[in-house]
Amino acid sequence: MTQKALEIAADVRARKRSAVDVTRETLVVVERENAALNAFHHVFIDEALAQATHIDALVAQGIDPGPLAGVPFAAKSLFDIEGHTTIAGSRARLDTPAAIRDADAIARLKRAGAVLVATTQMDELACGATGENPHFGAVRNPHDADRMSGGSSGGSAAAVAARCVPLALGSDTNGSIRAPAALCGVWSIKPTFGRLSRQGVLAYADSLDCIGGFANDVDDLATLHEVLDGNTLDARERGLRVGVLSGYFETYASREAWDAVLQIALLIGSHESIDMPEDDMQLVRGAATVISNVEVAAAHANLLGAPDDAVSPRLRTRLLAGALSPAAWYADALRYQKRFHANMSRLFDDFDILLAPCTPFAAPRFADATITVGAHELEVAKHLGMLTQPVSFAGLPVVTAPVLRDGHMPLGVQIIGASSNEAACFAAARRIEQGLTNISRTSIES
Repeated sequence: MTQKALEIAADVRARKRSAVDVTRETLVVVERENAALNAFHHVFIDEALAQATHIDALVAQGIDPGPLAGVPFAAKSLFDIEGHTTIAGSRARLDTPAAIRDADAIARLKRAGAVLVATTQMDELACGATGENPHFGAVRNPHDADRMSGGSSGGSAAAVAARCVPLALGSDTNGSIRAPAALCGVWSIKPTFGRLSRQGVLAYADSLDCIGGFANDVDDLATLHEVLDGNTLDARERGLRVGVLSGYFETYASREAWDAVLQIALLIGSHESIDMPEDDMQLVRGAATVISNVEVAAAHANLLGAPDDAVSPRLRTRLLAGALSPAAWYADALRYQKRFHANMSRLFDDFDILLAPCTPFAAPRFADATITVGAHELEVAKHLGMLTQPVSFAGLPVVTAPVLRDGHMPLGVQIIGASSNEAACFAAARRIEQGLTNISRTSIES
């Protein structure tokens, strides 16, 4: 599946291709690629073909099926799909009753003419950053099968990066959309906290969870966001005042990851550096971890009594940590979240967007327990999200720009906007995409 989503939709509406043919071709690619990637959990062969047949019937009647007519998409397996159990990467959920309706995001995409072809693999209950699942296996990076896809939305990112589907849905609590997008080399959107409906999406941490998605170009990603949001983005070109988050963000970025940020900044124009003290960011990380642990433990308290083989030791430890956290810690963390949001929001008095590295390093090998960045030896599983977590804590919207490099693994850069200003993120993304196209796959010195 090499076509862009909007190209597919235009062809289907013009009857140059049928939605059924597009779906059949996609199902063949999914089956072929999944043997190596392990990106997909369940493939909806009959349902997808039925959806595609309905779309072709609408076109034949002269009815426009919508902006995503006939476009195949996949969804992380924590989105409810009518008639199917929402597994969410958890063996303990295999016997959960089937969902009685589609999640709101799924329903919106279907109403726009898109065809759901599969759910994607993910870290157990979204609690993870590497894409490794103890029950269903690891999602492998399409650029190198010995390397991680990132998590917890790794299956969706890998599916788009491998060109199995042009669009995929994911969720992000502390970086679960942005880290996989960076490691797999695709565009992604994590919107403002609370902007998009999470109805029918299994919760991890209600104070941080967002839904969003992945695409291989900005136009497709913007259309995906518009369908989910129900509003059209402001497409006006404007001058962009750019701030680059340094300090902590530079200290914990490898040289190549930091060079990627500077390359992206130069594509937009002039920029200023903003020092983010390490002590402040470590406090943010601690508070975000308390909130995440407490809320995931509350959402899945029943799993503390589940059999040992149904819940991994790592997840059980996190659930226990949340269940045993003092209420005062949780209350203090929530208060600090409000203050941090206010502090970050004030930066947009002077800047339209902020840039930061997405991950400290490119995709690690599965055998890599630690990676050295500067003077710091970082445990991979605990630090892949260390540069995305503060942005999530502030609830800000982020488009992730991929930096693809000949002979190297991809990197990603966070394009951060003020609350509810996804339009600024996309305006910058379009300028960046044009610049990256002009210097396509230029290597960053490393």
